[in-house]
Amino acid sequence: MRPVQRPVYNGIAYANYKSYLPALIQAYGGYCSYCERPDKVDVEHVIPKTHAQHLITDWNNFLLGCPRCNRDFKKSKNTQRLGYIWPDVENTFKLLKYYSDGRVQPMVGLAAALTVQVQATIDLVCLDDSNQTQKPLSLGRRRAFRLAEYAKNRFLANEMTVDEVMDLAETGYWSVWYNVFQNIPLILTQLVNLYPNTDMNRP
Repeated sequence: MRPVQRPVYNGIAYANYKSYLPALIQAYGGYCSYCERPDKVDVEHVIPKTHAQHLITDWNNFLLGCPRCNRDFKKSKNTQRLGYIWPDVENTFKLLKYYSDGRVQPMVGLAAALTVQVQATIDLVCLDDSNQTQKPLSLGRRRAFRLAEYAKNRFLANEMTVDEVMDLAETGYWSVWYNVFQNIPLILTQLVNLYPNTDMNRP
């Protein structure tokens, strides 16, 4: 789950929240804020509309969500922000452990209360679907790990340029790519810049 810095919005104050979609895609790229896939994305209300009518058109309550994460799983299950982690607040990359077999779990060594919040977020959007009958996220992450490892090996062998690595990284699953290239600062910097408003400076 890529951590993001929410930009200030100075555009038109729309009456229909769906009108904010182009500005959100410009702010964060066309990726789901939860699963990081470049799927069809919608305006996602962090606090669902049914629980916060006054925040329906509030820019600070918007992220991007794919139909799977937003409609199929998250829906209106969380009544507030408390009790979960959010990519526009925490450095979510440091709180989630991504495994090459596609699983996602809370990072080892977190405080007990924080571990509960991370797990609640994983459950909220079914970020770890490894035990589901259909598991698009787990399978997608496995492919992303293989592709990122391939790109890393070719890059280290001087058989692939930075731009060519970034072309592959645009396919989604930012956290997988950031994990695989942990020891290559040049690529990490490019990954932060590739996806709009990525914020790795948050503790």
